[in-house]
Amino acid sequence: MSLNREYTTPVSPALNKIYSISGEICFEYTKKTLFKVARITYELFEDESYQYIFEPYYDVIDGLEHVDWGGIPGIEMTNRQKQYYRTSMIPVFISERTPSANRVNLQEELREANLEYLDRLEWLINTDTVYSGDSLVVKKDGFNSFSGISKRSAQWHALSILQLLGMRQPIEIDGKLFKDSDRSLLIKTFLIEYEFLSTKRKENQNIGQLQAKEKGIYTGRKPIKVPLPLLDEVRKKLSSGQITLHEALHITNLSKATLYRKFKKLEESQK
Repeated sequence: MSLNREYTTPVSPALNKIYSISGEICFEYTKKTLFKVARITYELFEDESYQYIFEPYYDVIDGLEHVDWGGIPGIEMTNRQKQYYRTSMIPVFISERTPSANRVNLQEELREANLEYLDRLEWLINTDTVYSGDSLVVKKDGFNSFSGISKRSAQWHALSILQLLGMRQPIEIDGKLFKDSDRSLLIKTFLIEYEFLSTKRKENQNIGQLQAKEKGIYTGRKPIKVPLPLLDEVRKKLSSGQITLHEALHITNLSKATLYRKFKKLEESQK
């Protein structure tokens, strides 16, 4: 991908910067296991020019080479620059997951994010709106979801270590200290271990369920029932922008995949 140099050249340092905000782009491996893959910064200058700066965390990214995390949309990182600039233009990463200035329900979206005016990066940091295009989220700068290494089981132990590594915290595992330069290799190692243990556990669960079915004990998880009138109302409000996907999921108590599957069945039944 090549961009005009006027979009990728930093704003002159001679210009006075009047505003700046930063966040961290994270890959959601699981809902509670996030990997910080880059810092993103927005800067506004006295002449009203602005720039977005992406600073990849290669110590984490290199550990995810066997995981389909998708990369950062619009940023080609094969030349491994320390910083990528998008000057006086809204990057694809920002534009595809934030509301536009002419959005119908913009004021409502701003209120939900505790904002008085549209600052796209701050909105992205503050919002609970779920972007379905990939598994990337933006958290406030310095965000840390690591709460300690679990001893619950080998699987949870491996996952909690991945949480530590993903948050780019000092690396101490079971009393042993590691260097930051070890991070990518440790991520690769514990991803393999966690996925092996997770797969083994699922296989054991499947065997157990099959045995239980044969004995007439297990009948499977009962589906959550959502009244059709409520489902139809949620579908209409979501499609018109009156509610967010996060709100729709909360109202119905369904997962995203189940919600859209029910929407499809409802639409087919109404044809």
